[in-house]
Amino acid sequence: MAGIVLARAIDVMDRPWEWGKADCCTAACDVFRALHGIDPMASLRGRYMTRREAHRIIRDMGGFVAMAETLAASAGLSAGHGEPGEIGVAEHDGGLALVIAVGPGAWAGKTLTGMTTVPEALEFWRAP
Repeated sequence: MAGIVLARAIDVMDRPWEWGKADCCTAACDVFRALHGIDPMASLRGRYMTRREAHRIIRDMGGFVAMAETLAASAGLSAGHGEPGEIGVAEHDGGLALVIAVGPGAWAGKTLTGMTTVPEALEFWRAP
């Protein structure tokens, strides 16, 4: 499974950054949707196109972690175990991002220039 997840993450996260279409949240959710058929971002698609609009949504939802928890619950996800294919929240470049577990101790996330990995996620969820 890890190889499939990594390949999908590279395919999705190698696109140029674009708010609302290829950012740290949409990219992780695009990978998750490709793997599991569930889009945790469904309720936010098309609702923002700029950094300012994204930050307003995050603020209005109680912060980044609260937003991720709400999206996960709305999508019917449950607490994960850090297994490949799970989605999570990780610290990256002084902020938070949605990431996908691609292997033990490796979480992939979208950056302005492509994809990066971080060693851990703060919270994570799995498909039902």
